Amino acid sequence: MTWSLVGLLVLIYARLQLVRHGELSEQALQQAVKVRPIPAPRGLVLDRNGNRLVDNRRALHLVIQREDLPTKPEVVASLAAALELDPAALTRKIQSYWQAGKGRPLVLKENLDEVGIALAERIRARFPFLSVEVAPRRVYLGDELAGHVLGYVGEVDEQMMKEKHDVFRLGETIGKEGFEASGNDKLKGVDGQKRILVDQLGTEVANFGQADAQTGRSLFLTLDAGLQKVAEDAMGQEAGAVVVLDLRDGGVLAMYSSPSYDPNLFLNRLSQDMVDRYLANNVTRPMVNRAIQGIYAPGSTFKLLIAIAALEKGVITPQTPIFCGGRKNFYGRDFRCDKPTGHGSLNMVQAIAQSCDVYFYELASRMDIDDIYATAEKYGLTERTGIDLPQEKRTRIPSREWKRKAVPRDPKWYAGETISVGIGQGAVGVTPLGLARFYALLATRGKMLTPHLFYGFRDDQTNALEPAAVPAFKDTPLDPKIWSVLAEGLHEVVQSGTAAANPFIREIAKEIPFAGKTGTAQVATFVDKAHYARQAKKLKDHALFAGYAPVDHPQIAFAVVVENAGFGSTAAAPVAAKLVKYWCVDRLTNPLPPPRGRMVDPFAPQQPQEPEASE
Repeated sequence: MTWSLVGLLVLIYARLQLVRHGELSEQALQQAVKVRPIPAPRGLVLDRNGNRLVDNRRALHLVIQREDLPTKPEVVASLAAALELDPAALTRKIQSYWQAGKGRPLVLKENLDEVGIALAERIRARFPFLSVEVAPRRVYLGDELAGHVLGYVGEVDEQMMKEKHDVFRLGETIGKEGFEASGNDKLKGVDGQKRILVDQLGTEVANFGQADAQTGRSLFLTLDAGLQKVAEDAMGQEAGAVVVLDLRDGGVLAMYSSPSYDPNLFLNRLSQDMVDRYLANNVTRPMVNRAIQGIYAPGSTFKLLIAIAALEKGVITPQTPIFCGGRKNFYGRDFRCDKPTGHGSLNMVQAIAQSCDVYFYELASRMDIDDIYATAEKYGLTERTGIDLPQEKRTRIPSREWKRKAVPRDPKWYAGETISVGIGQGAVGVTPLGLARFYALLATRGKMLTPHLFYGFRDDQTNALEPAAVPAFKDTPLDPKIWSVLAEGLHEVVQSGTAAANPFIREIAKEIPFAGKTGTAQVATFVDKAHYARQAKKLKDHALFAGYAPVDHPQIAFAVVVENAGFGSTAAAPVAAKLVKYWCVDRLTNPLPPPRGRMVDPFAPQQPQEPEASE
């Protein structure tokens, strides 16, 4: 019997060693050899002058590889306690990674510092399936300088996987907001992978080769970091937005929304304090990009559209005099002018320069609201601009059809409502970007540009710009006679009109003649100036200024909105003047330094150093 058992064992051993040796060796090797993804760094983002706005850094993360994900509830609970994580949340995360079937490792702790690494090593002694991996981490060099434009990145979550399971991989880093989101396909790289041999504790003992990750392509934006800084400093603590457009091609030279936010804060998992501060309880709404999502009554900046409509409809000539006595009655209601004593008799150039409300009330009274809408549609004010950023809002220009849809309880359009539209109040609402594009159209005599941020790719060898194709524009030529009247009026606003009373504006205009229109958009009704002075700041008027510079050969168009700041001439026009001065003078003679200086790419291939000459 004993010899029979020995013989049987010998036969089994012989079969395993001789017959199934290759098969079993391969199985053992498969268990010992693991495939590890190598995360690809995203491309860098630079301004039009090559100054880095977004960089990459090497970071260390505590992770669990997919094949090592724990399944026992007691192990998950113990791990969550050791890492001070919510057990239920960790359980859900592990389950989602199991179900995904593919993806990067599950990151438990990000961006480990020395203390974090020491803690990770202690915890790994208890949980050997954990590992520390090197991964690229985004760094936004300007802090709040261009937060809304750049946006930020984050991990693909379960919801995104459900919506686009064939596009994303769980744990993948993608753009979540701003240009990081809209330019995600341009910036993302291709992950690599390596095959490693691990021991029974999961420790790497040999490398069987790897395919390197392909870094995403670096690209240039149309932004000028210096001009962006001027916009940030000029806005200070005030809320609002600034937009500056390049009149050659519609490139966005500056786009600042205040209050801004620092995208670096969103690279880690948000604490409840962060959620409350930025997303939930902050009445200033810092996450809203006011430049493309803020809808503001344009106030008197809208009068140029009314002037075009009236001239094209032939209801008035530029020389037709209209008398302003400080107020005028339409349909049984008095409509006031901002100058209580009145402006007297004015032609169109004078009315634009002095921003006479009664003049434009009269123009509006002679037109139908659908005439005004048709003109706005013709010149691009009824649509989105098409900028390459997510979540741009459409401007709001009223019409009879609009009111039927927007106010079904009272769908009739009343003639008195048209009077308010004549000075950019009532139901009219525009984005600062839409307003800037309209003034770009005035500056270029009818060129409807497509604002854009993508300027081109960076050549990996020379670091030079590979320009992208300029987005198409629509040519809607203005009648030269109409254009000359509008241009003269806008120039006079700065020379002798509503903006000229500000000594700072006069000083800048002497050096760089520019054109523009002040605007004051009412937020709440008030009885008189004394009543207005007692209003809380949140009920004060919004200040606006839109225009272009220089007057003779315009290079830029701009729009500035300062919320609850009062008059456009005192709050918004000085911001615009600083932009004009920097672009036309300081940029050429004393440009601002780039954000945090020029940075070295830590993921760039290292160039071999030449050997030192021997003595």
